[in-house]
Parts: sequence; structure tokens; C-alpha cells
Amino acid sequence: AVIGLETHVQLKTKSKMWCGCAYAFGSDPNTNVCPVCLGLPGVLPVANEEALKKTVLTGYLLNCSIPQMAKFDRKNYSYPDAAKNYQVTQYDKPTTLGGYVDFEFQGGMSRVRITRAHLEEDVGKNSHLERFSGVDFNRAGVPLLEIVSEPDMTGAEMAYEYLNALKDILVYGGVSDCDMEKGMVRCDVNISVRPKGQKELGVKVEIKNMNSFSGVRRASEYEIARQTKVVTSGGKLIQETRRWDDVAGITENMRSKKQAHDYRYFPEPDLMPFQPTERWLEEILKRVVELPLAKKQRFIKDYQLPASDAQAFVWDQPLANYF
Repeated sequence: AVIGLETHVQLKTKSKMWCGCAYAFGSDPNTNVCPVCLGLPGVLPVANEEALKKTVLTGYLLNCSIPQMAKFDRKNYSYPDAAKNYQVTQYDKPTTLGGYVDFEFQGGMSRVRITRAHLEEDVGKNSHLERFSGVDFNRAGVPLLEIVSEPDMTGAEMAYEYLNALKDILVYGGVSDCDMEKGMVRCDVNISVRPKGQKELGVKVEIKNMNSFSGVRRASEYEIARQTKVVTSGGKLIQETRRWDDVAGITENMRSKKQAHDYRYFPEPDLMPFQPTERWLEEILKRVVELPLAKKQRFIKDYQLPASDAQAFVWDQPLANYF
């Protein structure tokens, strides 16, 4: 099996991406909104500098390169939770490129390469009630970081460990609280299977909006088994988007998978390209902390601690920072 992950992480900022609205989880519906996040005619976005700083900081934490110029684009689609009928994201010139995450797996070290980490805005939240559906736009415009991995994972367990390592880095670096219960981390899982020895990737199936790491593990295990069964019995897989039914423990078809041209990307005309200066980047570089894995390895080497004790120290961040 081959697995790649797109991880959407809510950045730790006090206000939204393009306006001054606060975001607080659990607020009454549609109380933290303004003409900008509701997409009313004539409004202009203003970029949240702290979100840009945290995006670049994430790039440094994940060993990415920071291009001299990035830009924002409109991703056009018509869903009830997208008030503007488009989402501001980054298409071909993201804020960070390349990179990798190293983590412990099955007694050794593994590395998953990062394709890119780009900044985008969240959309509203649909609620389906008995006789009608409602949309809460409190979440619309909240800054999200989408971290796209290469298809380097070979199984469900490896994907699970990668996600845990990624979460540790982001929390340690102060980029995000990664509170799963508040929906701060959501994953799209791309899975394909291929015969042993074949280099060419198989047909990709995407499982959308996974909101727990254990769910990613279970859904991946099920989907790998499902695809393997289809292929070995002579059937053909189709490129599609599926959803995970946690209660039934199965994936179900949602829709055929959209291609990039379906979204008619074009540059966001209301936002200038992002061109950070060397001085600005140097200030962010000062905020880079020692990562959890490096800290653990240092404690084992310098203080001769057993791995389990070193891990316990690492989890207590104020105490670990003392050393």
C-alpha cells in the first residue's frame, strides 16, 4: 500500500486570516462574523501577519525551504459552507516547499517527505437538523495550514506514527494547539495499492475529513483491504472520494474525485504576493525550538536516561526546556 496525507491544522492566532474577527471554539453560531468572512460584495481582505509568521515557522520546523515569493489563489467551488463560493488558498506558489519529518517507527527511524505546507482559510460548518440544514460561519476565515506529505507511508500504522510526530512538532513549536476535540486537526488520506515490485502508483482513493488519528489508522486498514480485494479478484478501482463511517467501520463513496482544473484556480486579485525580507525571516528563525525527537535523543545521550524516562521529560515542556 502507498499512503499520502494532507493534514489541515488550525493555526494559533487570536483573529481570523483576512479580518479582525476573533475565533473561539463553542461560540454561539454566527456571532464571530463580519462582511469579510461572509464574503459580502465590495469587501477587501487584509492578511494576518501572525498567521504568515507561524506558516514560515512551521516551514523551518519541518526542514522546508522558504521561497522568495509566494502568492494566494482562489479555489472556486459552490458549497453551502463557502459563503464566497471560493476559498483563498495557495496553488502553485506556496509559502513553504520541500521538507521532511523524522520519527521513530518499529524500533528504527523513518522519514516522510513533505511536499509543501501552504496557508488557506477554513470554511463554515454545516449542521443537518431534522427539517433543515444550517451553516455556522464562525469558523469561516480561520487560518489553516495544509501540510501535504509525499506518498512515503506503506501502511496504516506508519501513517498513524507520522501524524503523532507531526502533531508533537507543531505543538512544541507553538504553531497550533492541535486539539482534536475542537477540530483543530483534520486529515485527508490518499491511498493506493500496487503489486509488489511495481514502481508505478495505483489508482488513488481519497478519504476526506478524518478528525482523529485512530480513525485514520482504522480507515486506512479497511481501505487497503478493500482495494486489495478488488484488485486481486480482477476488478477495477476508480479514482474517487470516500468518507469514513466510524460506527460501521467502512468507507463509502462520496463523489468522483475532482481534478485541479475543476476548481478553476486563479490568482487572488485582492492580495499582493508575499515576499518576506531576510530580516523578517531571521526574526522567525529565532523562534525555532529544539524538536521533541532531538531533545529526547539528547537526553538519552547526555544524561544516560532510559528512552521511556527521556520521553516523559520531553512531554513536560517547561521542565524539558530547563535542560
